[in-house]
Amino acid sequence: MMRTLVLVFIVVSSCAINAASQTRQDVVDDGFTWFEAFAVSENIGVNQAPVAMGWTLKYWVRIIGNYPNGSEINFVVSKGGRAVFSTRCQTYVYRRSGGALDESFMRTAECWLGKSATKETGEFDVQVFAINGDTKAEKLVRTYRIDVRPIARVPSGQQPGTEPPRYIINRHNEAPVAFIFLRPTGYIPYFDVADRPDRSGENLIELYYSLSPSDDGVIPPHGEVACTANGTPVPMPGPLPYATQAVSKYERRHREIHQDRLTPKYKAGLPYEEEISFQMVKTSLPITWRKTRENRPAIEDYKGNWECKISTKGVVWRTIRFKVGANGLPELHPEQKGNVNLGFNTYLVDMEIPAGGSFLDKRLAGPSASFFYGQPWTSPEGKAMAARVPRKGTPFPVPSNAASGTRP
Repeated sequence: MMRTLVLVFIVVSSCAINAASQTRQDVVDDGFTWFEAFAVSENIGVNQAPVAMGWTLKYWVRIIGNYPNGSEINFVVSKGGRAVFSTRCQTYVYRRSGGALDESFMRTAECWLGKSATKETGEFDVQVFAINGDTKAEKLVRTYRIDVRPIARVPSGQQPGTEPPRYIINRHNEAPVAFIFLRPTGYIPYFDVADRPDRSGENLIELYYSLSPSDDGVIPPHGEVACTANGTPVPMPGPLPYATQAVSKYERRHREIHQDRLTPKYKAGLPYEEEISFQMVKTSLPITWRKTRENRPAIEDYKGNWECKISTKGVVWRTIRFKVGANGLPELHPEQKGNVNLGFNTYLVDMEIPAGGSFLDKRLAGPSASFFYGQPWTSPEGKAMAARVPRKGTPFPVPSNAASGTRP
């Protein structure tokens, strides 16, 4: 549980950006939301031995708006309309002031309560309630849907039998989702918890997207970026490899390993194992906005339809597309017009995964009807993007006794 803390971010620019969005209140930032299913136990067995209680949720949620100190977020997890457990989380509170470009918000990070647990799996609704610290009024601000899957485990060593499962939340529907954050110099990254503002002196453009990565793709390698605007190549000035380099890191990650001894080969010795993980990746692009350095192309200088390919050694692993409007900023994706919400200066973009998946992708489940934990795609553009997602591998670990990649 988190104690209330007021964060102060360094502000080194005063140009007004997205001024209209700064009036938002009780708006959940869908791009920030992250849930993890966390296996818990209690010491209630013989001689206070631990007893598996199932899983509970860890919550990372940010709600945009002005909130007094002491404001909280309450999460109610239900299945089929029946409440299963709830968790009330204290928050960090940030209030923008002066010429700041961002928005006020409250948020919680890795909040969880071990005594709130269930052994049920499958689909659950997660209702998000904002609680005003002064009035204690509680308001439903978002409902998500999660799909919780058990991950089999066996005892350590060569003991027979099984252990209580671990759990993972299915994030395959997030595969087509990507957004760019136009990060002003001096501001923190999209997911950063601590007050660690960028000090490069540049206005940055950061791309965020979801992976279920290959075993050697835990951290995406440095890549190269090539962009066009209205079909014409955008020049990338400056010394190589800096001029075209894309630097990536994962911002959030949940990893579990399936284990079993279902076939003779694994009855003794090491068990059969197969990893599954999901992660949110940040890729810093070698382009800028409201140009602060001459050796970076600025999007306002190339208005119109952008396409950027990210590759390694000539092999493309993601392509993004967006349109820069007359104001020199990206235009809002249709899904952002009344369906999903992102933070300040953040824009959903069209993303394409190569046919058959890239070397970064271990698991791709194909087209999806929803994203951001159960929010339905509503626009033709969004549905088309989701429909393009290829299939690769199996969506979840396959037991050792399964026949050639099919689940028993």
